[in-house]
Amino acid sequence: MTEDKRTIHIRGTGHAAQTPDTVVLSLTLTAQNKEYSAAMKIGSQQVEMLRESIVEAGFDADDLKTINFDVRAVYEDEEYKEGNSKRYRRNFIGFECRHDLKLTFDLDNDKLNAAVDTIAISLAQPKISIAFTIKNADAFADEILKDAARNARRQAEILCAASGVKLGKLLSVNYSWDELNIRHEPVPCGALLAPSEKNSFDFRPDEIKASDSVDFIWEIE
Repeated sequence: MTEDKRTIHIRGTGHAAQTPDTVVLSLTLTAQNKEYSAAMKIGSQQVEMLRESIVEAGFDADDLKTINFDVRAVYEDEEYKEGNSKRYRRNFIGFECRHDLKLTFDLDNDKLNAAVDTIAISLAQPKISIAFTIKNADAFADEILKDAARNARRQAEILCAASGVKLGKLLSVNYSWDELNIRHEPVPCGALLAPSEKNSFDFRPDEIKASDSVDFIWEIE
């Protein structure tokens, strides 16, 4: 771009909204034992029981995906007195094995209720949360960028017309490619569940809305 070119710099903001079409069940398993090998064994057994539960609910065992696995030593602070002073010491409790998994499927209330009912009574006793998202994330993001481009050009044309100049060729486009958040925050559902009876929830998630910005520079004539 040469120094003598007159330009207009516009930041276009695009928006999109879509009703979620996908469910993400987030499941957390924790196992604790004094012995490392025992904690690992219990954790492995929990995963197997959870896989059996989802198969019972009509899913394939491979539908359950691991998103995080962690084993750590657990300590507890104990207060004690030394003379007139309070002191603390760390006592070793054991090892904790944590396994975070997810089950993703098309939004269907019957299927969702079947999954939650079966998992809730599983001996694995996972913590359960529900989130809703969009399957075709790329298409959703594309709509936002297209809207941002339309928004920027409209602003540029209005400003040029009001200033008595003509909008020229597009010189540059600058976009940061930040990751869009296209899912609702997970909702813990432990308090909603009654393990001794069937649960029937009619989930109607709100639209997922997102926006993003793109910078454009045009030459003006």
